Amino acid sequence: MRNKSLMAVLAALGVMVFAAGCSGKTPAETEEPAIQAEEEEAETPEEEPKEEPAALTEEEEQDLYNLYIKVNNSMLDSVSSSLTKYFDYIEYQEEFVKPENGYFCYSVSESYFEDLDKADALVAKKEEKSEMDEAYLALSPLIRELGTVLNEVDAYTDEDSFLEDDYAKGAELHAEVWKNCEAFEIASMDFVNVLNGVASEQRAEDMEMMKEEGYVVTYALVKMISTAQEIQQAIYEQGIEDNSMMLELDTEALQPLYDQYMEEVETVLAYLEDEEALRNEGYPTQSAYYVSFKEAAENSAEELKEIFRKVAEQEAPSDFTISNAFMVDGTISGFDSKVSAMVTDYNRMISY
Repeated sequence: MRNKSLMAVLAALGVMVFAAGCSGKTPAETEEPAIQAEEEEAETPEEEPKEEPAALTEEEEQDLYNLYIKVNNSMLDSVSSSLTKYFDYIEYQEEFVKPENGYFCYSVSESYFEDLDKADALVAKKEEKSEMDEAYLALSPLIRELGTVLNEVDAYTDEDSFLEDDYAKGAELHAEVWKNCEAFEIASMDFVNVLNGVASEQRAEDMEMMKEEGYVVTYALVKMISTAQEIQQAIYEQGIEDNSMMLELDTEALQPLYDQYMEEVETVLAYLEDEEALRNEGYPTQSAYYVSFKEAAENSAEELKEIFRKVAEQEAPSDFTISNAFMVDGTISGFDSKVSAMVTDYNRMISY
């Protein structure tokens, strides 16, 4: 598995929630039949009737779609970033090799597993599974198991427990991580590709609706993020997998998207200064998400400018990259981090 390039590809395929958000409801639990204690002869209790698969309601279908988006974005923020951090320290191979100076990975939040539970419950109710459903069903057990074992690694390394057992448990946990890596790469790419196609179709429909109903701010925000993701995808399609290949980037081919993106960022930044327009469309201008969204948008444009400059001057990116939403270093991973932050903060703003 080319873990670095996989994470870059996944980052390019983050998607946005457009509906009101997930209801958080799960199918009601049925009560188990009471077993009478006083019987002359033991009887085998009847099995509880199972709910027959059926078509979901329109609301449930929307809930499931939004859960797929949340699972995708959580996969970027939690599982993928945790794996990347893990393999920053541990050799990417089946055999576990002790790191020189200890190691750690990021934890996977409890809400991540809750979203998986909700999505599993809803998709299980469906009689006819879509391509999106099948892709999710192939991915769900893998990311659940990976999330679980990564949390075990986090707990194991949190207090340097590897010093007490000379990495013995670390080797066991590595075997659990490793056995799912290749399957995770295949299933995650299948899932995000199908979801990206579905999301693109819905995005186009929603954007038409935005224009028709006069949601000029929302249209500008979504259009800007959409163009950023087009740039990410175009970079990947050129075969540029990470920062080490950045100077091979064909910036001339990207120039139309670059020019379009710079214009859209300027449009969005102007709207972000117009509190009345923002309030009219329900945006929480005082929230931290609004502030961080604005910073990520500004820095994404600066990141892209720096990338184009470095490619033009053939200035290699430094070995130490920042890759966060608040600082610019002119790298592919830096641009990806800004776009990921914009997607995350947009989703949080509309759910605020």
